[in-house]
This record gives sequence, C-alpha cells and structure tokens, in this order.
Amino acid sequence: MMRKKPCTAHSATCGSSETADRRRPHLRDRRTQKAARRRWRTCHTPGVEGIRLAGPRDAGILLALQHRLDAQSSFMLLAPGEREQAPEQLRDRLAAQGAAGGFDLVADGPDGLAGWLSVDVLPYRRAQHTGYVVMGVDAAAAGRGTGTALLAEAAAEATRRRLLRLELTVMSDNLRAVSLYLRNGFQVEGLRRRALSRDGAVIDEYYMGLLLPEHAGN
Repeated sequence: MMRKKPCTAHSATCGSSETADRRRPHLRDRRTQKAARRRWRTCHTPGVEGIRLAGPRDAGILLALQHRLDAQSSFMLLAPGEREQAPEQLRDRLAAQGAAGGFDLVADGPDGLAGWLSVDVLPYRRAQHTGYVVMGVDAAAAGRGTGTALLAEAAAEATRRRLLRLELTVMSDNLRAVSLYLRNGFQVEGLRRRALSRDGAVIDEYYMGLLLPEHAGN
C-alpha cells in the first residue's frame, strides 16, 4: 500500500483553520479566516499531493503538461503546435525566478503534474505590484479542486511577494473557469470585445482582477 505524501505547500498554509484561529487571534478577521480555509483545502484536495513552486528541473514535465492542455482545451490561448517544443526556454525562465516578482506553481498528482499556474510580473516599477495569471488543469484532474488549490496558493505566494493585485483574462463562454475565478474572489472588471478568434468564431474575453492584502510600507 502506498502512503500518501505529505502536503508540500508552504508550511503556514497547512492545518485546520479552526486550530489556527485559536492559536493566532488575528485570524479572527473574516477575510483572513476565509483565506485560511482556502489554504487548508489546498492540503485536502483529492488527487493533489501538494502545490509547490516550480523550478528548472520541472521544465520537461511542465512543458509536457502545457502541450497536453493545449490539446485538451480550446480555451487555452495557444493552439496545438504553437507552443515551443524544447524545454530550454522554459527552463531558463524558471531558473531566473527569485524570491520576488513572478513565479510558477505546479500541482503534483499521483501520476505526474495535475495542474499549473503562472504569475508574470512586468519589470517596470509602476507595474511591479501586479501579477498576470495563466493556469490550466489536466483533464484527468478536472473537478477535484485542483484549480481552487492552485489559486489559493497563488494568492498566498503573491502576498508573500508583496504583490497587491492578480489579474487574468478568460474567454466569455468558458463558464466553468469564470465560475471558478468568481468563487475564489476575482471580479469581472471589463469586457474585451472580439478579443480572440477560435474555430472561425470571434470570442469576447472577460478581464478579471483580485485585490490582495496591503503590506505596511507599500
């Protein structure tokens, strides 16, 4: 019998939210309690053994996941065959990520990577507090809370990196993804009319954003 691996998310995100409330009175704040419950679910998501930061060694398996996502869903920006085929570019990007700015998260599943989320941050001072989100979940792991777990850890990691905002775009007819983002605190902030073309049809995109807690000194 295989033993389930422990959750590999950041240590502050694991454990019962009720226990955390008793030990740390500041968690009584409603917003903080809600975030704590989302992070608790990160460690209790069926089919997800942990959410962690991706590193250069993940380039090959992450690129393979991205190619699967491109083939599985017409809601991805890149069509099959448009993404790079060799992992060197992705490996260099992951190696350049430090303790600040953008980052990539992966969801480890029992048979490999179950999902991925990227947060890109522009290098310009006036925009360094905003992260742009792209994510995807393998079809085999869909409906198990993997997307919710990735978004919860992304918000926590972005807050640790002193970001103030996460934003994304999503095709307006991708109702499942829109619902996921709304449940995780994102709000629709605008409509990008005729933004994309897919299978001969012109598609609108929603522009969505999530505000993160402010740090003293920001």
